[in-house]
Amino acid sequence: MQPEAAIEHVLGLARQSGLAEVDVLVERGESLGLKIRDAKVEKVDQSTSLGLGVRVLLDGRTGLAYTERLEASALRRVLDEALENAELQDQLEVNLPDPARDVPAAEILQLYNPELEQLSFEELAEVGLEIEATAKQTDQRVVTLPYLGVSRESGEWILGTSKGTHYRQRANSATTYCGALLQEGESRKTGFWFWQMRDWNRAEAAAIGPKAVKEGTSLLGAKSIQNCKMPVILDEYCAPQLLGMFFRAFHADAAQKGTSRLAGRLGEKIAGENVTLYDDPHIPGARGSSHLDSEGVLTQKLSLVNQGVFENFLYHVESASKEQRTSTGHARRSYNSGIGTGSHNLVMEKGSYSLEELCQQPERALLVTSLEGAAGCNSISGDISIGVQGFLLEKGERVQPVDSITIAGNFFDLLGQIQGLGNCYQPYLSKVFVPPMLLDGLAISG
Repeated sequence: MQPEAAIEHVLGLARQSGLAEVDVLVERGESLGLKIRDAKVEKVDQSTSLGLGVRVLLDGRTGLAYTERLEASALRRVLDEALENAELQDQLEVNLPDPARDVPAAEILQLYNPELEQLSFEELAEVGLEIEATAKQTDQRVVTLPYLGVSRESGEWILGTSKGTHYRQRANSATTYCGALLQEGESRKTGFWFWQMRDWNRAEAAAIGPKAVKEGTSLLGAKSIQNCKMPVILDEYCAPQLLGMFFRAFHADAAQKGTSRLAGRLGEKIAGENVTLYDDPHIPGARGSSHLDSEGVLTQKLSLVNQGVFENFLYHVESASKEQRTSTGHARRSYNSGIGTGSHNLVMEKGSYSLEELCQQPERALLVTSLEGAAGCNSISGDISIGVQGFLLEKGERVQPVDSITIAGNFFDLLGQIQGLGNCYQPYLSKVFVPPMLLDGLAISG
């Protein structure tokens, strides 16, 4: 049975059973990935996925079940299982949202490019082999390319509810990535680069090899530095990676569970006046864009921090009902999971500095270009302790590549320690848009 027909079948069974509040979510995905080594395709990964999840709301009780078979017998069984699970749950003040009005067409978001579906195995392989060849020709210090791949991915999700909501959204993308291991004397470093977009540009996709080599080359001879405190600059790739680990503090359900330090702080100043943060679900082509959330609530641009002042939490239906509020359209769910909170596209407003100008602000600083693991970062307390690589700067000039160091601080303090913001975001597909930033107050240990 096709996904649309399967959704209607389950909703029809629900009506026959007298169930007034049921929603059905179908997710389907396909991918083709090639790994390249030694001038040949070493491995091909081709996969498809399909799943259907049912949620039953019965007198405020929520029951969930899912199946990966869209046959009539399996659909009957999954509805029965969701109903049985609902009867076992505690009662909550949760109701299925009414259908949103005037929902724009999903195509406006520019998430799906049919031309990407025409990318053949042969063309992907040609691009991968070109990346390998150009990377190896770039520098004789290249030892090997341990990571090199090309892929295309596509997926869709469809939501149907017993109240009349019906929404379908498709997305796809193409990706290339390359990791280059270089050696000079006793120094060995790996440089990494990737490209991921919805518009196929063969030249750009294939140009990542030399960029990966350049990244590795720049770090050869890197050394640690002594323990100290100095200004730290995060580039446009590291800034969203680091801050993105802590944004769950803006989830209302986290505050309600006592796992957000922002609980009770609405209306307070939590950051410098140069910090404005919002969630925008309607950025064309962005990874998190959508007109409806996973419960069928219409999404909207929402201010979280305005010139340093904390203005809003993110809510889904259940977390909103606990505070007599309405959902902000931030329910997140997959076919085999329950409802959680999720942002769409988090955006921190840009500043006026280029990265080079940002680097010239302090007399001496650390420019961070790579993060290494996140085991020392705690999204609840906000504690930051993470390994980094980068460059020691003096008067804006790179005087020494640096590795084997850790930066430490706290996310909630960091929001007030941003001394300057860059004027760009990382250019590839993302759902966290944070510009380069100059920070004061982080401890550096070698």
